[in-house]
Amino acid sequence: MKKNLKFYSLTFLFSLLFTTGFSQEKAYPFAVADQAPAYPGCEDLEKDQLKDCTVQKITNHVNTNFNTTVGKDLNIQGQTRIEVQFKIAEDGEITEVRSRSLADNAEIREALQNEANRVVSSLPHMQPGKMKGKDVGIMYSLPIVFAMPEKEKKKDN
Repeated sequence: MKKNLKFYSLTFLFSLLFTTGFSQEKAYPFAVADQAPAYPGCEDLEKDQLKDCTVQKITNHVNTNFNTTVGKDLNIQGQTRIEVQFKIAEDGEITEVRSRSLADNAEIREALQNEANRVVSSLPHMQPGKMKGKDVGIMYSLPIVFAMPEKEKKKDN
């Protein structure tokens, strides 16, 4: 029993280290920052307006720059969801971009994740978020719903 407990403890420790990373600096969730990061053009706004502006500009950037031909090339039909998480670092750069597609097909999953990573990595430099007056890294999660129209089924006459 003791041997199994050690094994599970080590397994948990290693999975915790690999999911949090060895060298990652502490990052705060976007929702709890004293001052949210500011997307270019949002810098002069106050608290809630700043958050809303930054969220809207990030969403617009992703919607405008996501290459929808990926869906056509892979013959994707219907909707699939991609969860993207990234850090707006202490210097305002976009780092630690990770994504996870919920598509069933591995090729589609990989293509959508690669495209989501590319688009999010292309976000512009931002004014960093703050906690207690100090620049800090802020983690941001972004759900992307990728939708392609269903192909019409031919009617039987």
